[in-house]
Amino acid sequence: MKLSALKKTFGIALLSLVSINSFAQDIIARQAPSDRRLKDIHNVKLNNTVALSADLKDPAANIYTDWTDNLRSCTGAVPANYKIDLRGFCMPTPSRKINSPFGPRWGRQHEGLDIKVYIGDTIRAAFDGKVRICKYNGGGYGYYVVIRHPNGLETLYGHLSKQIVKKDQIVRAGEPIGLGGNTGKSNGSHLHFETRVLGQPINPALLFDFENQDVTGDYFVLKDGISKDKVAKK
Repeated sequence: MKLSALKKTFGIALLSLVSINSFAQDIIARQAPSDRRLKDIHNVKLNNTVALSADLKDPAANIYTDWTDNLRSCTGAVPANYKIDLRGFCMPTPSRKINSPFGPRWGRQHEGLDIKVYIGDTIRAAFDGKVRICKYNGGGYGYYVVIRHPNGLETLYGHLSKQIVKKDQIVRAGEPIGLGGNTGKSNGSHLHFETRVLGQPINPALLFDFENQDVTGDYFVLKDGISKDKVAKK
């Protein structure tokens, strides 16, 4: 090969190498700001998680004064115009079928909704919270879980075939807390789901729209502790 041809070939190879190296550096340069942004986002999430975890150690401490594993112990007057934040929710089950509504039933008050689920179906925490009760009641709820949430609600999940959380455990919205079942005083597999504030049962259908798998609004207001007025979604 002639010297001039050799120089030309070497020059092209060198130019290609430089171009590739420059292209790689451009890619790295373009990625760097993105990486920094991701790091910032990660730090924000981490800080929020730390703050939230601190709140979950004693959820809704502004209205609750006790922490026991007695279902009926947490009672008191609900503050007037108490506003419940329903954002950050998760539907406890994807089931849309209500077997039995809230209200009078068989001569007594049915304090929750019976939602059709099958044995072994995953039941999830409706909001971030802390498990207050994880027990078995053969004459009633069967295996059941009660979670207290920072928004003031307590949610109850009854007739489970299995509990997969423990008392005092902090849980996140959407985290599995049990499996659907037919334990306790139950005719057929279903989830008995209750929502309470300071022991006062509230119709879960006023908060959760199971048919559309959504909450009824961003907030729910208890006026004078007993009203069922709602604040529409923003």
